[in-house]
Amino acid sequence: MHEEKVADKNTPYWWEAAPVRPLPSQPLAKRLDVAIVGAGYAGLSAGLVLAREGRSVAAFDAMNPGEGASSRNGGITSGSIRPNYATITRRFGEAKAMAIEAEGKIAREFLYDFIETEGIDCDFQLVGRFMGALGYDQYEKMARGAEALAKRLGIESYAVPHAEQCNYIGTDFYRGGTVRMDIGGLHPAKLHAELLRVALASGLMVHSRTPVISIEKEVSGFRVATSAGTVQARQVLVCTNGYT
Repeated sequence: MHEEKVADKNTPYWWEAAPVRPLPSQPLAKRLDVAIVGAGYAGLSAGLVLAREGRSVAAFDAMNPGEGASSRNGGITSGSIRPNYATITRRFGEAKAMAIEAEGKIAREFLYDFIETEGIDCDFQLVGRFMGALGYDQYEKMARGAEALAKRLGIESYAVPHAEQCNYIGTDFYRGGTVRMDIGGLHPAKLHAELLRVALASGLMVHSRTPVISIEKEVSGFRVATSAGTVQARQVLVCTNGYT
């Protein structure tokens, strides 16, 4: 008796609730205030702000909007800097390290405010995040960093000793850790779909499956060649992240 083989899944889980689709084609504007390359989080966010300021702006994506990293990430609203606080402090000093951490805090607050103000349906939950330490030396450094963030930036951040970590995570592997309550989770594809909805309603033009072929500087701005034609733009934003 042979078991029936299940076909390999080749699309992100997130797309089951928020499918990524092409947008209806529309005429290409001959002139724009701003042309944006990429229609993921960055491109749509910039386009939304510019459109609401009365600019003529269009975003061009080589794939469907959101088909790249915006609908393939883990959905954790960390806003974290990859090196930890201790590493940043060692490299740049405490003042610079705190300024960098403050940028992450501002990013999270901006996102949370946007979700609430615009009524974004993306399954957002602010539940906090536990980060485990692999050794006691690392735990001490992480604990000092958590204390600094709490005192300097007002973040609800605190250390969890090894004896108490079972209250936060079901493993005894780590040697303690830290908790930050300003970090949560959301559905990344739903967030993008909602951001696209709001951006389009605000006047942003979005062209799917329209790759930008070249950008040439001219006296009055830029000449942007796309697969659908050429556009003259006063300014250009490249928001393509890791896909180019």
